[in-house]
Amino acid sequence: MTPRLIVLCGFACAALALALASGSSGWGYAAADIVWQVRAPRVLAGFGAGAALALAGALMQLLTRNALADPYVLGVSGGASVGALAAIAIGAALGAHGEWLVVGGAMAGAIGAAALLFALSWRFLGRGGVAASGETSVALLLVGVMIGTASSAIVSMLLVLASDVQLRGMVFWLLGDLDGATEGWLACAGACVALALAWPRARELDWLARGDAWASTLGVPVARRRRLALLAAALATATAVATAGPIGFVGLIVPHALRLLGLRDATVLLPACVLAGGTFVVLADAIARTLVAPQQLPVGVIAAVVGVPAFLALLLPAGRGVRA
Repeated sequence: MTPRLIVLCGFACAALALALASGSSGWGYAAADIVWQVRAPRVLAGFGAGAALALAGALMQLLTRNALADPYVLGVSGGASVGALAAIAIGAALGAHGEWLVVGGAMAGAIGAAALLFALSWRFLGRGGVAASGETSVALLLVGVMIGTASSAIVSMLLVLASDVQLRGMVFWLLGDLDGATEGWLACAGACVALALAWPRARELDWLARGDAWASTLGVPVARRRRLALLAAALATATAVATAGPIGFVGLIVPHALRLLGLRDATVLLPACVLAGGTFVVLADAIARTLVAPQQLPVGVIAAVVGVPAFLALLLPAGRGVRA
């Protein structure tokens, strides 16, 4: 483990301890039952979701060689949103409710969107050559954007048809909300499985990011590595969105921030994204719970409000460029 990863591990542990001391009643450790039964599952869910989104963002940027790529260009997030909102509406109509209903709906929508993404882009993922390399990246992005656009239209329709009681819960979920999240293991498992799939082949992903021709000359099975990276990114995105809703910003900015700090090799960047993404969301959620306590804010709003100025402060003074 490199010194920078050790430092990130220290920051992650400190963020987890701080988050366990924050609640809607303010700062400070409460009774053990509250800490371990209420706060700990939410903290675990936030860390897993942030880790999965940051890892998926890094994989998408490597796969597409596009600095603006993030987990949501896959369209998997849109599918999860459709599934979650449909589950909320159906559950209200049937008199059923609960987190597992929403999580199950989100996972079903995410899996459906991922399957559609693979089906529509499979032939592009198998192409090789310099010309086809650029065409593959563009085609993959376009397919993901079209799935996301169609999902957004369905989400809009569900919001229009929802009752006033359902609408508040739907809007909060769409903003990224950890309130009531108790199944944090799902996002953590998604991040771990995605990292286990991608990290052993991180050097090959670095070569792939330089171009398919370059990777082919070094013996990289280009088509299989593309599909592997897309599978890992889709899995991480699906579990993160099913757990916490579509938290924006994390998957786009965290990988870039780490590159600005010198972590460019995928062998270090991928595990660093897991640690940094999880830490970022945990801290953002701690602020969301305590800023206007006892009222709680959506963590997705805090992530953008706090993260954008922090990233610009890191980027602009040095005049650094950002690249995938």
